[in-house]
Amino acid sequence: MKKGPGPGRFSRGPGLHPAGGPSAPGRNSSRSGRGKKMSEGPPKENVSRRAALKIIAGSAGAAINLPILQGSTAARPAHLCRVAAPAARAAMSAPKFFTAQEIQTLAALSETIIPADEHSPGARAARVFEYIDEIVSDANEATKSLWRQGLAAVDRMAEGQNGKKFADCTPGQQTALLEGVSANEENPATPEETFFVAVKKATLDGYYTSDIGIHQELKYEGNTALAEFEGCTHEEHKSAENENPKGG
Repeated sequence: MKKGPGPGRFSRGPGLHPAGGPSAPGRNSSRSGRGKKMSEGPPKENVSRRAALKIIAGSAGAAINLPILQGSTAARPAHLCRVAAPAARAAMSAPKFFTAQEIQTLAALSETIIPADEHSPGARAARVFEYIDEIVSDANEATKSLWRQGLAAVDRMAEGQNGKKFADCTPGQQTALLEGVSANEENPATPEETFFVAVKKATLDGYYTSDIGIHQELKYEGNTALAEFEGCTHEEHKSAENENPKGG
């Protein structure tokens, strides 16, 4: 399972208009929260998953109060992204709410939070952006506004820092930007920081309910049927059974 050390410093970027809703710390306290902060040294261009995952450090799991999914009536089953027929895949790939540019930004954000490495594919391969698009498409207008404004703010920050949209930045530039926005994850004070918490929570939800997250990252193989239950294998219990095999 992916482990993520703590968040780094926040570099303030262009303003994001609030979409309403309480600030709340991030999720995944059981999956991360161990290690060092990202602010140790400059970002590297060849960013490993473990380095990039420093931005999703665990904190208290109070993000449940964030209005990321408020107003959504969509069911949230595991989106097991197995290989689909071409027509089905094309239908799945058509965004329900976000624009093509917003999808690019969202895909890059989720991949920066959970990037691919030698152990398993990342959020992009798990098509987490489709999961988020599905959920947000059925949310209330305030939540939709939060996401739309948040993605636009991320691109503005990327353009301010690097002269290009977030999806066009290098992995090192993307990680450096999110290092800053994740600084106050446990108590976000700005709309940008609150939006990062929303993105992180949705990315983790989407990844760990995907086929890739469940079976390749967590190595879950399903329930295993036992042909025979042998009972306790401790020697002292075996001795007791031999002395009184019928319980008599």
